[in-house]
Amino acid sequence: MEYILHILVMVCIYGILAVSFNLLIGFAGLFAMAQAAFYAFGAYATAILTLKLGLPFPADLLVGVAITAFIGALVAIPAIRISGTYLVVVTLALQVIVIAIATNWKSLTGGTDGLRGIPSLHIFGYALDNPGRFLPAAIVALGICFWIAWRLANSPFGRALRAMRENESAAEAVGKNLLYMKVAVFAFSAGLAAVAGSLFARYLNYVGAESFGIDETIYMLAMVILGGTGNLWGSLVGAAVLVILPELLKFVTLPTEIADKSHLIIYGLLLIVILRLRPEGLLAERSTMRHLPHVDDTSRHSAEMTEPLRKGEVTLSGNDLHKRFGGIVAVAGFNIVLKSGSITGLIGPNGAGKTTAFNLLTGFLSLDSGNITFRGRNITGLKSHDIVRAGVARSFQDLRLFTKMTALENVMVALPNQAGDRVFDVFFRPMKIHREEQDNLVRARAVLDFVGLTHKAYETAENLSYAEEKLLVIGRLLATGAEVFLFDEPLSGLDRTTLAEIFPIVRKLADSGKTICIIEHNLDVIKELCDVVYFLDEGHAMAIGTPDQLMSDPALATRYFK
Repeated sequence: MEYILHILVMVCIYGILAVSFNLLIGFAGLFAMAQAAFYAFGAYATAILTLKLGLPFPADLLVGVAITAFIGALVAIPAIRISGTYLVVVTLALQVIVIAIATNWKSLTGGTDGLRGIPSLHIFGYALDNPGRFLPAAIVALGICFWIAWRLANSPFGRALRAMRENESAAEAVGKNLLYMKVAVFAFSAGLAAVAGSLFARYLNYVGAESFGIDETIYMLAMVILGGTGNLWGSLVGAAVLVILPELLKFVTLPTEIADKSHLIIYGLLLIVILRLRPEGLLAERSTMRHLPHVDDTSRHSAEMTEPLRKGEVTLSGNDLHKRFGGIVAVAGFNIVLKSGSITGLIGPNGAGKTTAFNLLTGFLSLDSGNITFRGRNITGLKSHDIVRAGVARSFQDLRLFTKMTALENVMVALPNQAGDRVFDVFFRPMKIHREEQDNLVRARAVLDFVGLTHKAYETAENLSYAEEKLLVIGRLLATGAEVFLFDEPLSGLDRTTLAEIFPIVRKLADSGKTICIIEHNLDVIKELCDVVYFLDEGHAMAIGTPDQLMSDPALATRYFK
């Protein structure tokens, strides 16, 4: 019986580790390989604080979690600029450094001998010094850690994490602060791993570097993948399977000389079969919208969206914009003025600088010189997410939808000023967030109704038709609440019938007072929609006028229209 209880304790410890790792990999899409290092920080913190400083429970746990969370936040800083393979390399380096320190700093960590004699956990004077006594504490710790992770994952913050996982630039384009999000999720993931480390140290009364190697991180990764990325319950299932399965295989009778290797082969084959049959993991990712009711009352917010605003006012202007990439001049002395209630077109040959101009106006690229003003306010140098919050939003030529999220989630994640985007509010103002979510659900449904996608609200973006994806891009931009919309080829690749359905939507946005600028190669779109057109070539505006004026210009007709 004690053997079974020991296995259950280890399931709880690894359950915490798998859940914490899933927050980082499954929800945030940050493939960091230092989870065992955070696990080690928690274990060594408890060992050192109890053995050398005599710190009692729970002070040792809280200090260890705080230190580890801080280190996790520091690790997030390079993740702002690097991702993918580079992030793996950087975090693996941290893992190696931590193990090297633990092995060689003998005065602090005990070196290769580790730290022994760590006091058992005592709660209300009751010693948890065997598996049966320790198991209830491990279950409680797992429950608390799971609840923390669940609150994050099922909040607007968790929705923003999933958006960042799908496409970082698109998440920035709807006003998400990636620095804040990455620092927060790294800190929480590291802190939860530290809880598992502290439990491990208290349970075994020993901490050694051999328990926190790279293979341990890979073991946790296997739990997350097997259970299902983006599903916290899957993490628990994955941890249970990978902890219990090897123990069960010990009861398979095989000849002594081949038993160990045969067990590994059987173990590996079983995992391959499971992942072959369930490539998404034992429990697939589920929408975080399922706990909210279906709301159909969109009339109030629809009316608000279409309320007329003052037209003809200058909203966004770029003055003498310059941008070079090495010896290539992308934008040179470009000036543009956008007005409310007006649709402006940007046309020109490929490489003329149109998308670069959009990137400069929205903060995705920094200016070499020039300035940008929005309603008289200089926004030059603002971060892209701050520019969105100020009132200027953009789309991308390649759509960049959050494909694994529903149409409704794509819109909801773009709604501005959500209290649930702040971690403090997630845990300390839950009722406010719940009420706000209900209101945001109505607002998002109103946006989908505006673009004609209400019937696709709970369909994932990857399952929409190309025309529906284009409409969702418009809806997501509308949800940001911005005054200025910069569309990069929003109608390319669509047939005439579909264009005829979308034209009224775009015109309705302009009639409501929105400022719209469109990059487009389809001249029928330009003629049908645009009030004024800028012809760009070689990074500057060669001509400005109505569509008819530019298309009747002999020089431009020879250069571009024919």
